[in-house]
Amino acid sequence: MYCSSSDMPNFLPLFKTCASLSSFDCDSSHSTKRFGDELLLSSPTRSQQFSNPNKRIVIGDDSWLRRGVSISSETSSPERQFERQEFFSSFRVPVNFCEEQEGSNRIQHFEKDAVNYINPETLYKNANDITLFDCRYKFEFEGGHIQGATHLCNPFEIESIFFKQIPTVKPVIVLYCEFSEKRSVQIYKQIRNTDRNLNDYPRLHYPDLYILNKGFSNYSLEYPSQVEGKYVRMDSKEYSTQYKEQKSQTDNQWNSLKLKKRLQKINI
Repeated sequence: MYCSSSDMPNFLPLFKTCASLSSFDCDSSHSTKRFGDELLLSSPTRSQQFSNPNKRIVIGDDSWLRRGVSISSETSSPERQFERQEFFSSFRVPVNFCEEQEGSNRIQHFEKDAVNYINPETLYKNANDITLFDCRYKFEFEGGHIQGATHLCNPFEIESIFFKQIPTVKPVIVLYCEFSEKRSVQIYKQIRNTDRNLNDYPRLHYPDLYILNKGFSNYSLEYPSQVEGKYVRMDSKEYSTQYKEQKSQTDNQWNSLKLKKRLQKINI
């Protein structure tokens, strides 16, 4: 029987109602619950658990893995996880179906081109529960960066930082660069691709990986009190020499990584 589009019922309100149920994909045995694509970070926060939450990460040092928030991604079967991801990916907007719970913080994010982003306000409100990586060039980072951020620009450092030792907890990781349009996206995709290759879909060692929307340029204006130093532009004439040197070095590193992957495929 044929039905025109005008005769078809509108199921969207029903979908939203179903998604708003507090029992949706919730495991009460965990202090941290996952509702759809949204994370509810329950107290105590990392700042309460660690005396120095803004301690920077040293390359090769795995202590940062124990600083993250324990967010369980194993509260349901892989099939159920996949169904939930498929359901929410169609909305492509910040998820806001669940009511606030007393004593919890919300990490709200949205997806764009298969990359998860969080807004500056979200980072500011949940700074103590987030591990930050600054993906700009070194002269930019040394000029000024968000408090507690660790510099990560070399793609060859990704494996030693993230995959030398697999974390037993699931830290919330946020990457950023000047505008969060290229360099942090490159690092993001490299981390996620490596993670995918080490796991059966949809499992991940780092499911809570995000990029700061609009980058450091915007965050430094909105929350200057959270910035160490000052905002140094990538194209600043004062640092033109450092820019050329460090850009060339980073480009060579990415090209070497691409060549390494091609050679590995040939060997296979």
